[in-house]
Amino acid sequence: MSRGAGRGRGGPVRDGERMPRGDRCTVAAAAGYSALLLAKAALAAVAVARRRARLRAATGAVIPPSELTIVQAIRSGDPQLEDALACTLVAAPRSAVIWLVDEEDATGRRAAEAARSRHPLARLLIVECPPCPPGVAPKTVKLHLAEPRIETEAFAVVDDDTSVTPEGVNALLDGLRIADVSTGLPCYVPGPGPWSRLLAQFVNDQGLLAYLPTAALGTPRALNGMTWAMRRSTLERLGGFGPLLPLLADDLAVATRVRTSGGTIDQTEVAQSISTTVADGRHYRELMHRWMVFAGLALRAERPAWRAGLLAAYAVPAMLLGALVIGAARRPTPPRIAALGGALALRSAVLAVAQRLLTGRMRHDPVLSLVAELAVPAQFAGALVDRRIVWRGRRYRVHANDRFEEVVR
Repeated sequence: MSRGAGRGRGGPVRDGERMPRGDRCTVAAAAGYSALLLAKAALAAVAVARRRARLRAATGAVIPPSELTIVQAIRSGDPQLEDALACTLVAAPRSAVIWLVDEEDATGRRAAEAARSRHPLARLLIVECPPCPPGVAPKTVKLHLAEPRIETEAFAVVDDDTSVTPEGVNALLDGLRIADVSTGLPCYVPGPGPWSRLLAQFVNDQGLLAYLPTAALGTPRALNGMTWAMRRSTLERLGGFGPLLPLLADDLAVATRVRTSGGTIDQTEVAQSISTTVADGRHYRELMHRWMVFAGLALRAERPAWRAGLLAAYAVPAMLLGALVIGAARRPTPPRIAALGGALALRSAVLAVAQRLLTGRMRHDPVLSLVAELAVPAQFAGALVDRRIVWRGRRYRVHANDRFEEVVR
């Protein structure tokens, strides 16, 4: 028999023969993906343990809920708005609440009034806000209007689709014992329809292994805009919301201001519940596109070393997973199928355990989870090419956080 016998494409591998190059690459991709996943899970555990140790060692008094004002910038459009607003009044009955509604948003005003009618004794102030002027961030301008109305020791900025809980409020206030600002961990409760479930799966998979691992490597770098808290004295020291008005992404602006002033951010491990109704595929694409554009802005604000590390931790895994799926689909050899199956099994196990430990139950759908992660590279690439976003009823072209303009639909 000639030396080449049995070694053709798809032929059997002889004893001592090396695994085909394509199979070796697939196995290497699976190993790299698994290593990054386990590293992020380990770093998340370190972050939680370190934070709890810092809280045990803290000596400052906890701010009582009665000295907290919850500030919510309201925009209608989600049928769950009234319930989410009412949840705030239930979860924080001792706290003051300020709702900021656009004066032309009659639907948002009705939702706010309906939520207030359920809890007439709440410490609630509804503020009607004039139209957002050009060159000003639509959410920050509302926070700026709320600033002089905050009379408590601390305040929390909460998105209008976030359902705060007593545990979440207490975690934010605890965080202010050890940092200048504390931020929550997002946990989506799936809204109605498949697109809402896909969005929830993306956040519940990525959020746990995005915010916590970076906190283990030093001071947390970012705020989650859906809920964060700060002492009023800290806001005054930073100059208030006024200097942040020309910066589009409010959470990035606040985080950058805190860090450049020498302040610190506390990333809590207590999940804050969010529920967004995603009507269709177009709505889903707009939401994800905006998040990816804002993620790009956050990356630009980092030093090159941090930027490279974040890309390696959060962009590379999705690319490796995509390579695994494509490789197994194009040529389903036993090594490729085994590599893909092992990586997916490990992925499901890590995410399910993390979700159960941090949110109280498993929130993992293997199919939706895989689809959501495989889409990330294309979504991020699209955000680099198309800088237009839809946010709070307006369309913007975003060049940088301090350079954007409203565009006509």
